[in-house]
Amino acid sequence: MQNVNRERRIYFLDNLRSFIVLLVVVFHASMAYMPNAPWWWYVLDTQRNSFFDGFVLINDVFMMPIMFFIAGYFSVKSLVRHSAAAFVRDKVTRLIIPWIIGVIFLAPAITYFIYITRSQTPPAYLYYWFNLFFGKSYQQAHYWFLGALALLCLILAFVYSCGWLKTTLLKANKPSTAFLTLFVLIGSVVFFGVNTIINDYEWVNVKYILLIQPTRFVLYILYFMLGVYAYRRQWFIPGGYCPRPLKWSLSAIITGFLFLYGKSAFAGNGALPVLAANALLHTLFCLCAVFALFGIFQRWVNSRSYIWRRLAANSYAIYFVHQFPVFILNYALLNLKYGPFIKFFISGSLAVILSYIVSVLFLNRLPVFGTVSSSRNKISPPTY
Repeated sequence: MQNVNRERRIYFLDNLRSFIVLLVVVFHASMAYMPNAPWWWYVLDTQRNSFFDGFVLINDVFMMPIMFFIAGYFSVKSLVRHSAAAFVRDKVTRLIIPWIIGVIFLAPAITYFIYITRSQTPPAYLYYWFNLFFGKSYQQAHYWFLGALALLCLILAFVYSCGWLKTTLLKANKPSTAFLTLFVLIGSVVFFGVNTIINDYEWVNVKYILLIQPTRFVLYILYFMLGVYAYRRQWFIPGGYCPRPLKWSLSAIITGFLFLYGKSAFAGNGALPVLAANALLHTLFCLCAVFALFGIFQRWVNSRSYIWRRLAANSYAIYFVHQFPVFILNYALLNLKYGPFIKFFISGSLAVILSYIVSVLFLNRLPVFGTVSSSRNKISPPTY
């Protein structure tokens, strides 16, 4: 019976992961219309609205922690089913190879938008690729996630192979208030400590291998570890921990409002008390939003419907390719006077549709992304 319950639990997590991937697509589409967008953002429209600043600030807090949590949960499950060597081979195929392809061949095309949207005479693409990209213009675009996740998975496999990680299930329990408080405090203290050294939104290139936001990477590690812990503690199954949607949603609304207020009221203020408050509110709101979405999806979106299965099967490929339609559409709409909201709706919705079409028609035919079995009734989720 326990195995059946655990399989049911996977359904709503697959659906949540698919939802987050679609949210990432519209999130990136919206950044062209932020008044306070990063100066280097690939396509910046002249028509902007402060609504998109708030939209980006809020979603930027919890999207990737959810992805790392789910990855941590499924990684332990994969280690239980297979050996550490098989697990590593799978991650090489599913994460490292796509990461290499993305960074070397696709990220340059994405970052080239910076030049074609800001210069009447951008450098020739091949010149840019060979002479500029691996210098001052180096970025990994959204493929940073694959590199960071691969690193955490390899560390997990090493810890497991050394016998330092037990994968046997522990007694199902509800996380105590003390446990969650400690989790928030650890995240806040480390976030604050890193933020005193480096700006919250700054990206750091680590030997051309990792491209990370140091303050955020701290939380990604914690949520990956929390996913490992959640698997062992049998969260989300009957008898285990099931977040209450109303309780956590109200908490997320309150902490999210305080977080946004703090960002607005103390923008540009680098005083230590402000940095400490920002670290605490960021970490607390993140926890509330993550658990609220767990509760909502477990209660109301624990579905094995055809649409959700198709989205789950294509979510990885959608993530992999989505920035191309996003920025092409952002660029195509630059000179049209429709207003930022209509442009956002057009670019965001069409980017989702086009990314899905490319995934179904092309990427899912490749072994790296392919998740659809020969039977039309059996559509499996990605295993990254």
